[in-house]
Amino acid sequence: MLRNIYQRLMVLQYPDVTGYISEIDEEPLDVKFVQTFTEGGGNFMYCTNLQEAVHALEQYAADHQWNGVYISSPAIADWSNHTKLDTTFENDGQFPTVLSTCEALIAFNGGIMIHSHHTGGRKLGDLPKHHVLIAHTSQIVPNLRDGLTAINQKYRENRPSNIAVIRAPNDQAVELASADPNKGRTVFLILIEDEA
Repeated sequence: MLRNIYQRLMVLQYPDVTGYISEIDEEPLDVKFVQTFTEGGGNFMYCTNLQEAVHALEQYAADHQWNGVYISSPAIADWSNHTKLDTTFENDGQFPTVLSTCEALIAFNGGIMIHSHHTGGRKLGDLPKHHVLIAHTSQIVPNLRDGLTAINQKYRENRPSNIAVIRAPNDQAVELASADPNKGRTVFLILIEDEA
């Protein structure tokens, strides 16, 4: 889905170079999400497999001098076996970074929908300020309604609480809000291609 993401983003930035200018309004959801997310100051890395994703996490950590991560999502607990970083499953303030999964990537606003199943039951404001999110390309949806629909269908018996949308720190809605748990949060997204 995103194999040509960088080429397509170049088309948006330099339309004179190609003949794709008429397609801007009809961009696929993946391109629309990535463009909006990165314009808001979100950090993005596209990976084709788990090995590339773990390498991306380790590169982020090296670039920002993190000595380890708090893993809040049980779904990615096995990442502690793949990475060279120190990891913990307790939000004890030991590390400045949380690693979690998410429910949906919202194309129209570049937001990332999470809830209590991803955050160890904690509210967004109680998590470390550096947030690395792991997602797959199949999680990209057009809007918030589709994200909530996915939650309702997936968790009929065990509906999560604390549903929130993480936005990049320079997103206009975050900057204009007087109080927002996204303020001061550094957001990193590692997007993994779904296996065919």
